[in-house]
Amino acid sequence: MTGDRARRTLARAGRLLLDTLLPPVCPGCHLELTGSRWICGPCRRRLRPAPGGWICFRCRARLRPEGDREAGYRCRDAAHAPWRGAAGYWMGPPLDAFLHALKYEGRRDLARPLSRLLAARLPALPEGGILVPVPLHSTRKRERGYNQAGLLARELGPRLGTPVVGEGILVRARHTSPQARLDEGRRGGNVAGAFRVPNPSLVRGRRWILVDDVVTTGSTLGEAALALEAAGAARILPVAVALA
Repeated sequence: MTGDRARRTLARAGRLLLDTLLPPVCPGCHLELTGSRWICGPCRRRLRPAPGGWICFRCRARLRPEGDREAGYRCRDAAHAPWRGAAGYWMGPPLDAFLHALKYEGRRDLARPLSRLLAARLPALPEGGILVPVPLHSTRKRERGYNQAGLLARELGPRLGTPVVGEGILVRARHTSPQARLDEGRRGGNVAGAFRVPNPSLVRGRRWILVDDVVTTGSTLGEAALALEAAGAARILPVAVALA
């Protein structure tokens, strides 16, 4: 049994033991759950779908199906690098509680249902696309123990019938401040040049689907996409579970 497989097996066993000792509760409202549900009915009904199809991550305008480097009509002349992308749901209760639990509370098990929610909302993806998670810096990954975007990508791939690569394809070249702690004006500079592709030959000419948990200004996904573009990627489409 490989190390990763052994860890997943132990995690499932631990979750089963915990569920036996303590009944599972909804991460959104802490209502006790029955059966195999991971979210209660009231919280599911509170989820707000994000705009369908491809949108500009800056101004949220809907975009045509073709063309990756697009900006919405409200920011076409902006200096930033525009990227069209897709998101599952608007950030807010109860989705914020789910993502917080995944990201900061060790609830790795939530990656599976959250990827299911995202898969159901995504527009058609290009044939031959490859999923790649937005990487964490090695320091933050050691602190957290995992990359939530990597967990989401790994669960999303089989649902879409799309291959997934590890974080070695795209790496975070420098440690950055958490984007959530910065205002919109500082987020772009915080992640500028933060990503690199160690081996461009593995990226060149291929279609990439960037996966992250949350998109706010689009700065992080945009910078990651620029690194893939500089390495010769044929196409880059960013996707996220939540749109803030």
